[in-house]
Amino acid sequence: MAKKARLSLYLEDEELKRQIKVAAAKRGVAATDYCAEAIEERLIRDGERSIAEGKSRNANKERLELLARMDKLRNEIGPLGVRTSDLVEQGRRR
Repeated sequence: MAKKARLSLYLEDEELKRQIKVAAAKRGVAATDYCAEAIEERLIRDGERSIAEGKSRNANKERLELLARMDKLRNEIGPLGVRTSDLVEQGRRR
């Protein structure tokens, strides 16, 4: 796992914190990821970060999310077709 940089964030009120958590939950992401994405979008808009940097990070994040969804679906659906071990065994019998 890559080492992540840490940033502490102090908010003025609890209501803002609650709104962030609710918004993150609606999107199925952690509050930390939600805030990091919002900050990154603002940096791009302010010209402090290039769009290419943001896109590569988002593309990798989307890829990982898709892989996680695929794993979840595989577990829900169960095995498809013939197991590899069965194919190997059949090949040995020939």
